Amino acid sequence: MINKYKKDKIMPITKETPLVIPAKDEKTLPHTWVSELVVNAPNETDGYMSLKLTAFDSDSDEDPNPENSEMLHLDFWEVVANVPEAAAAMQSVFDTIPAIESYYKEGILEEAPLEEEDSEEASGD
Repeated sequence: MINKYKKDKIMPITKETPLVIPAKDEKTLPHTWVSELVVNAPNETDGYMSLKLTAFDSDSDEDPNPENSEMLHLDFWEVVANVPEAAAAMQSVFDTIPAIESYYKEGILEEAPLEEEDSEEASGD
């Protein structure tokens, strides 16, 4: 099950048109869970973006079901040029990269002390 805090506070995006799943027991899924976000931008003119959007109900205890997903494949730079919110979001990601790199490197360093101790012992320090 998805952590209730994360599900309620981070990811519920209200859909303009909720996905309705007809079945024995009809369900209305009014929210979107972004279960996959891929950006590949090798340069300033080429790039793509893929989004896997999964309809779900954040008020239930059910995890988003991948069967209720749709995959969007988009030209990354076209989206950035034509969707102001996307441009702002990507600028935020770009601005965050140094902090993410530091976080990543700190995590590696926290795991590395055993290797450093081993090399000190080998050198006789």
